[in-house]
Amino acid sequence: MGKQSPVVRINASVFRWLMSGSGWTAQKVSEETGLKLESIQQWVTHDSDIKLSDLKKIAKKIKRPVIVFALPEPPNEKELTDYRRVGGGGTGKLSPKTLNVIREARYVQSIAAELLDLNSMDARPDIIPRTLKNDPEVVAKAERESLGLNLEKRPKGKRIDEFVRDEYLALKARIESLNIFVLQAAMDVGEVRGFTLPDKYPKVILINSRDDPRPKIFTLLHEYAHLLLKTDGICKTNSYLSGVQSTDPDVSVERWCNNFAGAAIMPKEAVMYELRNNRTYTIERMIKHLSIKFCASKTAAVVRVLNLLDKDPRKQEYLEYYHIISSNDKPRKGGGKGGRDMAKECVNRYGKRYVRLVSGSEKRGLITTHDMIKYLNLKINHFEKLGAYI
Repeated sequence: MGKQSPVVRINASVFRWLMSGSGWTAQKVSEETGLKLESIQQWVTHDSDIKLSDLKKIAKKIKRPVIVFALPEPPNEKELTDYRRVGGGGTGKLSPKTLNVIREARYVQSIAAELLDLNSMDARPDIIPRTLKNDPEVVAKAERESLGLNLEKRPKGKRIDEFVRDEYLALKARIESLNIFVLQAAMDVGEVRGFTLPDKYPKVILINSRDDPRPKIFTLLHEYAHLLLKTDGICKTNSYLSGVQSTDPDVSVERWCNNFAGAAIMPKEAVMYELRNNRTYTIERMIKHLSIKFCASKTAAVVRVLNLLDKDPRKQEYLEYYHIISSNDKPRKGGGKGGRDMAKECVNRYGKRYVRLVSGSEKRGLITTHDMIKYLNLKINHFEKLGAYI
């Protein structure tokens, strides 16, 4: 007779929390693990004894540590608002991969909070809170100056893609300097372009690393606006439909954040000047012109125009053009040549602010080298190269 697997007592509410947070259904877990569907449904609804071997199969599949299943009750975590659905911007549940990215971002947030406390550093961001009563155009003008954003001043001879990439990295660094942690992770761009975690300190923004630099800038500013408003959200931030008039508070938040991001990239006076002085342009040519002039994506440019036009006779044409280009708004396929630079990937993923905090804490003896390896998910032989990127 073979050795029997130990049995573990599981709280049903914990099991439900882990399942719902993973994006996996009982049916899917059953199919992938070979465990009986009836058994999984039983564990979801009633406190149960489960074989450790079966628990390990489930934990591996939904990417959660086995030890988490032993919690006496689910942790008190705020569910992020899904702004993808505002105005019809998205439907359906988040994918398991995206839910895993959100959990990892919360983990980084918790580690950053501990390290800031160990270093006797303030976890609060250095920003001025705003409300929906504040005019996003006015706020954007002030923040644009503070963040040093000036995308229409591209130096002569500098390729637009190179310039936008450098400006995105510079903007990211300036926002991090305000004691905000900016992370990146690969997700389906059609599902999520970014989200914020403002319910705890420190504040965290996560940007989809698969996106192109131009929409990344818009998304970063959009998520920064969420922090100014002290709101959270999972956003697909190019939806003009979220700008329609509505008393729904979620719609109002998205409209404000979209208007803020658009105004920060494309100041109202400058855009209206271009519209007035190029009246003979076709809609397509005008959007291409604005996109190049302000180093913005075509989608961001047409959204900005739509938000600025009131009773303009061509507004309907711009709206129709928006629907055409937004349906094709997909990232380009990238990929570099040569071997992977793990130190650079680490900094791109976690941001300079977080990597500096972790490495500085290790140097000061506040955490061990083993802790640093765990917090950065980086092997020790790559540590030496970190300094070149932070």
